Amino acid sequence: MIDFPGSPTTGQIFTSGALSWRWDGTKWLAQGAAARYVVACFVPGVPTASQLLLEHRVSKAIEIPANFGAALGHASQARGTVAATASTTIVVRKATSAAPSTFSDVGTIVIAAAALVGTFATSGGAAVSFAAGDTLALVAPATADTTFANFAATLAAVES
Repeated sequence: MIDFPGSPTTGQIFTSGALSWRWDGTKWLAQGAAARYVVACFVPGVPTASQLLLEHRVSKAIEIPANFGAALGHASQARGTVAATASTTIVVRKATSAAPSTFSDVGTIVIAAAALVGTFATSGGAAVSFAAGDTLALVAPATADTTFANFAATLAAVES
């Protein structure tokens, strides 16, 4: 059993034998081990055509796993409380810090007709990297579904 220091300061490194850990302010992380990064949103009501549902400026470099797979035990999730009439696609977009008003599509969240829960996919099935300062956005479809309502999403990523 490792005897960690009792009152660490954020960023403090602790070494025991050949292993090292860093205190992140709440827990000890093995050096080189990734930490999870979670973004969540809730949009009440029926989204309008092309409505911006989320705009999040990333505070650390992160990677969304391919097809929004599990990230250190967390899974990306999306749902509404009123089912979609037709298939509804929420677009996941990225803008770099260097070009903050130029977005590219990097994934989708699809809510099937008569469904509440979304299915995630990244563009090309590949992982998506964001640098600190990049922007992650979720945008409603250009043609609004008249019934799908109360969109909520949690996106799980890994700090890189």
